[in-house]
Amino acid sequence: MTEGVKTLFMTVPSAAARRYLFQFPNCVSHQLQKLAQTRSDLRIVFLVVKKDYDRYKPFLTLFPSERVTVEPIEISYERTLVQKLFRFFYSYLLYTNTTKILATMGMRPDEPPAGGNRFLAPVKWLLANTFGRSIFIRKKLAPWLYFKINPERPFAEAFEKYQPDVVFLSSIYDRFDSRLIPEAKRRSVKTIAMQASWDHIDKYYMPFQADIFIAHSEQIRRAAIKFQSYKPESAVVTGYPHFDYFTSSESLVPREKVLAELGLSNDARYILYVSGSSYCPDEPDIIDTMLKWVSENKFGEDIYIILRPYLGSRSKDRDFDVWRYKELKSHPRLRVFEKRGLEDFNDTAMFINIMRHSSIVMSVYSTVVLESVVFDRPLLTAPFDGYKKRPFYRSIKRFEGFEHFQDVIKSGGLRRAFNFGELKEAIRAYLENPQLDREGRERMRKELCYKLDGRSSERMVEVILRELF
Repeated sequence: MTEGVKTLFMTVPSAAARRYLFQFPNCVSHQLQKLAQTRSDLRIVFLVVKKDYDRYKPFLTLFPSERVTVEPIEISYERTLVQKLFRFFYSYLLYTNTTKILATMGMRPDEPPAGGNRFLAPVKWLLANTFGRSIFIRKKLAPWLYFKINPERPFAEAFEKYQPDVVFLSSIYDRFDSRLIPEAKRRSVKTIAMQASWDHIDKYYMPFQADIFIAHSEQIRRAAIKFQSYKPESAVVTGYPHFDYFTSSESLVPREKVLAELGLSNDARYILYVSGSSYCPDEPDIIDTMLKWVSENKFGEDIYIILRPYLGSRSKDRDFDVWRYKELKSHPRLRVFEKRGLEDFNDTAMFINIMRHSSIVMSVYSTVVLESVVFDRPLLTAPFDGYKKRPFYRSIKRFEGFEHFQDVIKSGGLRRAFNFGELKEAIRAYLENPQLDREGRERMRKELCYKLDGRSSERMVEVILRELF
């Protein structure tokens, strides 16, 4: 390569990362690819898992240039017993309320906490409150031991081939990225990282910090400093990049077209219910009861429920949704928007507009809460177990303790209904007056979404270019 050319490694490890950085018009990936067409001093290498190469390459080369390359990486995630034990050690240098829930109660009611190892919860707590209190152990000893215990270097060949100047980790908590950052650290290559999931930063500890951590909001920045030992000057807030598209006029689909897509009349209103799948096994009770209410016109005529099934990647979750909604799907007041949208841009754009034009958005502690508040939609959650009486450690109520969701609750922008009576009243109130709790939603936008000015992707690109040049 010509002398003076700067090379950027950028990972494409997960569906969430694709949504944030690669899917929407003028996203970070598009801006960088366009720059590579005009700047002779910039080269971009997208790193992908080898099995995903054919599927990902088309959207990584939308703007053809000899200075844009897609590099497939063959990688194994198998670990020896010693490596597993060490991973356990460094992961639990952090023990938060989120960690406690996962370690003692678990995520899915049909699966045992911590993979059946609930008895290890006190050990995890002890690690965090002894070794985890030492900055030396967190930032010096744990990385040093990682190199000793993990000699495999799946990215070494790519580093030798391209000699990157900066590595951008699109989803640092993804296992692909977590195997890449040690190679960059071995070679003293500058690293920039972001998290692609709202709820990962407070779950467990990472033994390597990027040189620059891109936070999507002040909430994420505080968490990076508090939980992951980042220095305040290393954490930069840019905003959520995919919200640029949400707030653009280009994204708008007229309400009439959305209603037609859903098979509804122009006079119809609807509640969008985003499923939590096997995380929330009693949702069918709640949806079935809501369907009875709307069928009886308890909230007026032409009220419908739009169900968005869970988008999790596990086939077990998808099968769970198919089974439990099989009978409900035939209900005349229910529409199921089953298009996944992770690969098809038009499906994603339609779902964004289903959110935009909804009368109420319902979910249980989902990222859709942040996305819907962009459009100032009334937000409602029903954190109770339908007609069941589950013990707290199996109840959906336990999720209220998640660290990242505490700020949502404190904002006052999300109305919570803890039984059917409260749920019915909350639906009625929001349908009659969508302005209720608007001040709380405004606090959420400012504190949890950062700037909704359409320039978040641009700010991220500016950070990358500043570190490159």
